[in-house]
Amino acid sequence: MAQFYSFKVNQIKRETHDSVSISFDIDSKYSEEFKYIPGQYITIRVGVNGEDCRRSYSISSSRNEKLTIGIKKVPGGKVSNFMNEKLNIGDLVEISAPQGNFKLENIDSKNTRKFVAFAAGSGITPVLSMLKEVSQNEINSEFLLFYSNKTSKDVMFKDEIDDLKNQNISTRFIFTRENSDLELYNGRINESKALELIKSEMSFLNADAFYICGPEEMIFSTKSALESLGVNNEKIKFELFTAPVKKIEDSKEESLNIDFDGNSKITVICDDEEVEFDLNKDGDSILDAAMEQDLDVPFSCKGAVCCTCKAKITNGKVTMDANYALSDQEVEDGYILACQAHPATESVTVDFDF
Repeated sequence: MAQFYSFKVNQIKRETHDSVSISFDIDSKYSEEFKYIPGQYITIRVGVNGEDCRRSYSISSSRNEKLTIGIKKVPGGKVSNFMNEKLNIGDLVEISAPQGNFKLENIDSKNTRKFVAFAAGSGITPVLSMLKEVSQNEINSEFLLFYSNKTSKDVMFKDEIDDLKNQNISTRFIFTRENSDLELYNGRINESKALELIKSEMSFLNADAFYICGPEEMIFSTKSALESLGVNNEKIKFELFTAPVKKIEDSKEESLNIDFDGNSKITVICDDEEVEFDLNKDGDSILDAAMEQDLDVPFSCKGAVCCTCKAKITNGKVTMDANYALSDQEVEDGYILACQAHPATESVTVDFDF
């Protein structure tokens, strides 16, 4: 279960007109809890106008730097606007320990590896952490980045990315509202553009992993392009920053053939507290129902994007409306996203203290 720790803001740097990077002083006594693999994220808890708000942000720093995140303003976004405009150096911010499945593969391997990333906008944040790791520690490995933005002024971490360019790191900037010297690097990354880009770098088609992070349309278009070129689906990793508009059908859920219809007795275990309540299979999610019982269950996005509300089913079965965060193995092992889960048997036990 997610626990929050208070840490001071060490540095705030304006990256673009609508984004900042924020570094934190992590107390050394919590160094073990805050170890992370490049690509993972933290969850921030802040009070905005009296409201308890939680948001997940990817880590952009390497493992030997101060923990840093990048935050781009979202129109109407309570937390992103607060962090961009109101936060000051020295302020205390509540942060949960790093988590997430979008991470650099075989982090401690000494073997030569190849990686490809497609990023757009603030989707560069987890990828930057990966780039730094490869640049600093993987002498024989290669990393190719395709990074899309509206214009060159919208590029987050531009100086840091440029500083990383060497024999290991290759970067291709793509602009949607500004012309590049090469036509290939103009326009939005859709399926045909993603195909053009990867075909221009065919030596990377056999990469060990492909990372995609940014808007939903770009992610799924690029994923389709890679699959059409024969890339194994297990090599394709993606991270959504917002809840998807279009939901992918989950054949595994359909294959359960669950015919349960009615109320279920739900038992939720959280912080060594056990609470029981009834919940209809067509009612609220297990997360929302638990919150109605005044349980301090962990959450952030509520859109199947992060793993903050991850829990384990120890009795019974559930269905999930969507899942963009858990691996197939985690689902097989009984883990769920409580924000998407509904009962599928007469009794269900959900453990947040797993």
